Amino acid sequence: MKMKVLAPFILLGTLLLSSCANIEDKTAEIKPMPDSDYVKTFEELNLGNLFDFEFELENADKRWVRLWVERYQDGEKDREPITELMYGQSPIPDETSKGHVGFGIIQSNESEPSYFLYAPGVSSAPNKSVEKTMSDTSMTTWDYAFPDEKVDLLLNEEKVLAAYRSTSSNQMRTYDLGDKDDVEKMIQEDTEVLLLKIKIKESDEDY
Repeated sequence: MKMKVLAPFILLGTLLLSSCANIEDKTAEIKPMPDSDYVKTFEELNLGNLFDFEFELENADKRWVRLWVERYQDGEKDREPITELMYGQSPIPDETSKGHVGFGIIQSNESEPSYFLYAPGVSSAPNKSVEKTMSDTSMTTWDYAFPDEKVDLLLNEEKVLAAYRSTSSNQMRTYDLGDKDDVEKMIQEDTEVLLLKIKIKESDEDY
């Protein structure tokens, strides 16, 4: 009889401990900003495409942030990211860093696209790929992984933020970028896929 009475409390305690663990693991929040001033300026200048996010990082003095873009061509992953940015360890103790992070694609009719990344206080120089890029005759589309939604980022978690993709066929499917199996299908079925990713760690040694 005593065990029957105690069982609900044991279950409640387990759930509370699990919830507290998840709160402790949470290290950042990120939200897509498709209508931000950054995006509007990019569009007004007809520069190309910009994925912009509002980003808040806790304990920025103890964290390293890596942003990078993977490219897949006909289902095969490039050996190196087409662009990459890493920053961390703010000089201000216990600082919560707030600002914008994002990925830009500068399009030009006369040359190959250029890619760049940016984050609070840092950015990468526009980088042109020397290999083939998305064909002008291909169908292209771009999506945020979690439109109009703020999400928590956990320490050591690799997260897909957005995708820019093309296909040589006459149709494009819709995929759930939060589902790993769906992302893998997209990579295999589309001609070319660019995936914007983020990961937060306590050290830069593993990068």
